[in-house]
Amino acid sequence: MKLAVCGLHLRGQVLNSQLTDLGATFIRECQSSAAYRLFAFTDSSGKTKPGMVRPFDNKGCASIAMEMWDLPTENFGAFVSLIPAPLGIGSVELHDGTYVHGFICEAWVMEAAERGDSRCKEITQYGGWLQFMQDRGK
Repeated sequence: MKLAVCGLHLRGQVLNSQLTDLGATFIRECQSSAAYRLFAFTDSSGKTKPGMVRPFDNKGCASIAMEMWDLPTENFGAFVSLIPAPLGIGSVELHDGTYVHGFICEAWVMEAAERGDSRCKEITQYGGWLQFMQDRGK
């Protein structure tokens, strides 16, 4: 099954092995539709992760850099079991108007960033997780 990823599961990132260990193969780079916002949030263990949110009003949205992977259907459950809240798998619209399964994030991360919570920061302006990390010097 096709799966779009936008953060720590990208090639070269720390969690990419969760895909490859389950037999997933890289298909191509892609972009989400311009209907998403991207956030960096710090989880309860102190790790910074990205979260892509689709707001109802499309305010401040942009196209986000992603990768398309082919994950064997029989391994989907094992993969999903590795995903902690507030992240999950849902339907993600790509730039061409098609939908695929992909990473989404609960809206509270966006709301926390808008309130100025120091654990959540909007990074939509970077256009993707790798661009944000490159700007941070990592």
